[in-house]
Amino acid sequence: MATSAWARTRRWARGLLGCLLASGLLACATAAPGAPAGTPAAAPTAAPAAKPSAASPPASPAASPSAASAAAAPPSGAPTKIGVVTPLSPPGDAAAGQLITRGAQLGADYVDQRQGGLIAPDCPLPGPLQIVQADDSGTPEKGVTAFRKVVQDDGVVGVAGQFHSSVTLAMAPIADQLKVPLFSTQSSDVKITADHHPFVFQTHTITSDRATAVADFIKTNGFKKVAIVAESTDYGTGNIDSLKGALQIVPGVQTGDWTFDNKSTDISPLLLQVKAFGPDLIYNLGVGAPAYLMVKQSYETGLMPATPMLISYDLPIRPEFWQNLGDQGKGIIFIGYYHPREKLTDAGTWMQQRYQQQFGEPALYSSFAAFGNILELAQAVNRACSTDGAAIAKALETGTFTTWNLTGARFPPAEGVDYHRVSQPLLILQYTATNQGYADAPIVYPPTMKTADVQKSP
Repeated sequence: MATSAWARTRRWARGLLGCLLASGLLACATAAPGAPAGTPAAAPTAAPAAKPSAASPPASPAASPSAASAAAAPPSGAPTKIGVVTPLSPPGDAAAGQLITRGAQLGADYVDQRQGGLIAPDCPLPGPLQIVQADDSGTPEKGVTAFRKVVQDDGVVGVAGQFHSSVTLAMAPIADQLKVPLFSTQSSDVKITADHHPFVFQTHTITSDRATAVADFIKTNGFKKVAIVAESTDYGTGNIDSLKGALQIVPGVQTGDWTFDNKSTDISPLLLQVKAFGPDLIYNLGVGAPAYLMVKQSYETGLMPATPMLISYDLPIRPEFWQNLGDQGKGIIFIGYYHPREKLTDAGTWMQQRYQQQFGEPALYSSFAAFGNILELAQAVNRACSTDGAAIAKALETGTFTTWNLTGARFPPAEGVDYHRVSQPLLILQYTATNQGYADAPIVYPPTMKTADVQKSP
């Protein structure tokens, strides 16, 4: 399944290359291809009682004239509640949780303004959207407790915001039990979809996609000795196994792997073992604070900057990256799921502009992903014309949806890891200067999109 998913991304990349050659700008990028394909039942149906909507921002340059004219009457009646269970405190990645909650609230704002024709006027649902936040702290136990609370006490019709794979995997059977849709916003373990949970939906790149891309990056750039250093979570151990499996078909590559507790504050003894291994690439499988700790202590132990490091997700695009690392961030290679100049849907363009206005900084992938999940849930409620979880899940399985970068997102009950999944493109970039902007970072993979060769030494 990983091969077919990567093939779709390669087709997306070849299409983008044509745009790059034609215009010289990344702004012409095409949208990523779509994947092939409890509790108490639900909150009561909304009763009429008007609520004014917020004022709309100026129309985006990319928006079609029909999008503005398609705006329907503002929602009325009882609120439709959507849960956002996400890490808002350590040991979870609280910075990611903040980005996710921002995006989710903007998604609610967009739906409440009835923009873009996403909500059919022949059904009064959803009512005014109310985001109910809960902190999972990146731990399975707190995640399950938070999920039960927002469903059973607050009466949400669906839950988004999941970031840590171990938490998503713990919540998945509870979602099935309570019959309430759960979205994986940015968690990636293959078991999230491979286990075929009827109420779980995936919109993020999965581990096997990442492993296939990283293995090909290693092969393409001639790396021969790779140290895989991971936190001992489902995310970390799952990615170790997946990458080692993907590298089995790459001749001449030796790997070593090490794990550590994500609550650790000193991993320098482990990094000295890595240094003795003599790698020509370090694969950083920490999430949040552990990822930063690995960079800093790799410098302290003399492992870096002589050995390049690849961070396994888009942590370096966040504003705090350069604040945390300064010059130590130069040369870092990292995976990304969004480029600031890629083409977005009208909804995505609205979100991009509104986010900049409201927070004074560019929107990042975590926020876009959460924004998209809220749109998808709201559209499913509207298509089902129901707040019943089973009806919403059925609408998600059978419909097509507009999100931040797609106009035909689908969640069919497909085979294997593609069950209830929309695939996303994947890029690998590298910072070549201190305080470099994300939009200016060279793309070093895939070969069809790269703007520079990877720099292996400072």
